[in-house]
Amino acid sequence: MRIFKLFTTVLFCYLFFSCTNDKKERSASDSISTNENVKETPLDVLSDIPWTATLDSTTQQYTMVRNEPIKGEVLDITNVLEAINRKYPENKLVFEKQNADTVFVKVENATYLTQASGSTGARVFLAESTYSLTEIPSIRVVFFNFKIGDHATPGAYTRKNFDFDMP
Repeated sequence: MRIFKLFTTVLFCYLFFSCTNDKKERSASDSISTNENVKETPLDVLSDIPWTATLDSTTQQYTMVRNEPIKGEVLDITNVLEAINRKYPENKLVFEKQNADTVFVKVENATYLTQASGSTGARVFLAESTYSLTEIPSIRVVFFNFKIGDHATPGAYTRKNFDFDMP
């Protein structure tokens, strides 16, 4: 009986310390792979959309303001769309194609844009999206594809479509 208790105790200690060491090794390798991903992420993701519509509280007019890019950010269609979708998850934009200086995007579910955001909300979304996508040197026109609604109309937009004041 005494030998059985000793054997059980030794076996328990062996299993306990073996499992603990495995977790430490796994945690170390997990943190290494996480750190490697963090180093790559800042170059691939925009911190914010390139342009923002800002309301002047005195004049009650919107002004388009260019956000300063962070060094190392990549300004391309994928990253700009990702930043817009992060800011406006209810108006998700999906890339369809690019033809010369025009990018074609689809609003996946346009109900919020055309029915729930109001005329000003829809106009601000279209303006910020158009200005941000046309910040890319090869893009001059954004063609929005969605079902027409009360507050927004699909079609081709340029910066000239928005009469917001420029600083």
